[in-house]
Amino acid sequence: MFAASVAYVAVQDHQGQQHIGTCFHIGEHIFVTAKHVVENTKITKIATTMPSLDISFGSYLPSETSQIEGPFFHPNPDYDLAALRLRELNATQIPFSPVPEEEPYGALLLRTVVVMGYPPIPGSRSPVLFCARAEVNASFISYFDKQRVLVVSCLGRGGFSGGPVLTPPHNCLGVVTRAMVKEALPEELGFMAVVGPWPILELLDHHKIMPRYLREEMWSRREKAKRS
Repeated sequence: MFAASVAYVAVQDHQGQQHIGTCFHIGEHIFVTAKHVVENTKITKIATTMPSLDISFGSYLPSETSQIEGPFFHPNPDYDLAALRLRELNATQIPFSPVPEEEPYGALLLRTVVVMGYPPIPGSRSPVLFCARAEVNASFISYFDKQRVLVVSCLGRGGFSGGPVLTPPHNCLGVVTRAMVKEALPEELGFMAVVGPWPILELLDHHKIMPRYLREEMWSRREKAKRS
């Protein structure tokens, strides 16, 4: 359902090395990703690989863009979150799960989720959208950035960073950030960390790029609760 909403982000670092990450559309041409995917790198290409409806021609085609606005980062520099505005990229919208900010995260334990992203696959000539079924295993506040993190039972492969974590029936539970690893071990041996929607909404509000439905359905309720 949301395959056409997930795009790969090809970047080049200062040493000329090529890397790949993921971003996904949350509405009004705003795409969410992880900060470390796009920070201090040159974005060389952003595109989807799964077909979406092109209303102009009545056909289904993958989409690519060269018009990139951003990246926009969270006001807390320790948060591994970023957003892009991609006006030319045709993609359906993935709505965030309307989870109240104060809901105990323990209620999410063992919930089934689907993780989507673009980890490099040996033998593939071009990026391939990778989907994995997983479950929420733990929730804690990281001492690195004081941020609430969900741990998901999926290998933390490079390329998943910035991808969406979907929960039934059709909502986004959060965004994949860094794989949590011990010392210098490969990221595949670490835990996949997922950050929920509220820090992302803070980022969008800070830069005044929040899609209208999120402001009306989630953010405005939070602001009213603060004032009451």
